[in-house]
Amino acid sequence: MNVWKYIYIKFFKIRRRIIGRDGADEFAAMLFVVFFDVLLYFGILILINLSVDDVLLKEYEPLYFAFYMLGILTIGWLRNRTMCKNGAFERIKNEVENEPRKLMWGILSILYMIFVIVFFLFCCYVSRYGLDF
Repeated sequence: MNVWKYIYIKFFKIRRRIIGRDGADEFAAMLFVVFFDVLLYFGILILINLSVDDVLLKEYEPLYFAFYMLGILTIGWLRNRTMCKNGAFERIKNEVENEPRKLMWGILSILYMIFVIVFFLFCCYVSRYGLDF
């Protein structure tokens, strides 16, 4: 079990409770997990760009954009293959429901989501204003 699986199933249940049953429940829950992976990826790309003095953004803007787009598509494709295809959803759902330490996984998943959002905002702040101590 890992944090992504727990977030995936819990968001699936919350979405189903709020919206009801529709055909895209598993895919929408998978996109929620992908959203956090993409934020983490964007933050890492921002830090890499800053470490090379914004050369990627200033001189190689199409390449920088390609890194963004290929990263998004790759993360989405990998998550779709690992979370939605070939009966993976049912296996993940059974694994999460049979987990004895749900409180621990709930706390870890909330901490992960908070960390990713704060990390991304920090990277955006550093990108805009820099770090002057």
